[in-house]
Amino acid sequence: LKEVKRGDRVILEKNPLYWEAGLPKLDGVEWIYVANDNTRVLKLVAGEVDAATFVPWNQIKELQANPDLTMQLDKSTRMDHMLVNHAHAPLDNKTVRKALNMGIDQKAIVDAVTFGFGVPANSFFPLDGMDYNPDNPNYGYEPDKARAMLAEAGVKDLKLSLVIVAGDSAHEQIAVLVKDQLAKVGVTVDIQKLEAGQQWDALVAGEYDLGLMWWVNDIFDPDQKAKFCVYGDEENRSYYTNYKNPTVTALVDAAAAELDPDKRQKMYFEIQAMAKDDVHWIDLYYSPFRNASRKAVKGFVQNPLGRYMLETAYIE
Repeated sequence: LKEVKRGDRVILEKNPLYWEAGLPKLDGVEWIYVANDNTRVLKLVAGEVDAATFVPWNQIKELQANPDLTMQLDKSTRMDHMLVNHAHAPLDNKTVRKALNMGIDQKAIVDAVTFGFGVPANSFFPLDGMDYNPDNPNYGYEPDKARAMLAEAGVKDLKLSLVIVAGDSAHEQIAVLVKDQLAKVGVTVDIQKLEAGQQWDALVAGEYDLGLMWWVNDIFDPDQKAKFCVYGDEENRSYYTNYKNPTVTALVDAAAAELDPDKRQKMYFEIQAMAKDDVHWIDLYYSPFRNASRKAVKGFVQNPLGRYMLETAYIE
């Protein structure tokens, strides 16, 4: 790490003592912070930068057709979801959370936002990840039933805040769609756009009703995500949702200690099913990592855990 210019860039330089001979291939890398999706792509197309991360979904096909660029779609453990703050009534009521989930048209969001590159998520485990259950039950879009469930729970004229990252085109699209969809079941959504760091701070502080966020695994073992997202730990409060189900907590502990892979998988299947039934959060979609670079850049890829393989990247 050579230098950090807060809010601007991180400057890395080649480590002459790197453990593998001949690597890194580059003398250095500058990570430049450009919050706006479109601005990032414009800089790439103009040749002002060598690569750009988090390419907007609606520009992927255009960049794929650009002869000067390489559009990279790498398999990932990423999933996008909507956090639900269980500490804010009436979101502490499972019937209300289920109604919200059924009032959101997941497939319409995935199709509109990811332009066919995403897949609807049915679990908080990553797609095709270790012990992921492809048959985990999911909620369908049932606005009439959702409206009836809210009435059954004695909830009317519900108003909720939805915190998103300003400048994130996917967040802004999802927010508009969710606002429109939930309005049809009698729920008013107030979209609050915050700078990325402020949005994260709001989620950690519990100063939200609904919040858009995404996750990438650091390790493949499912214990990591189970412990962080549904365990009910007092510090991270189940990814700051305040979700806690003692049965799920006990099962997460048991699965972590189980050595038989078949028994362990059954436990994780059960955990996924219970978390879904409780609506610990609202699953949105799985998606590949999406990065683009100038043709001269080689090997600028991410592994499924999100790590950029910078040591093998080079400029031809």
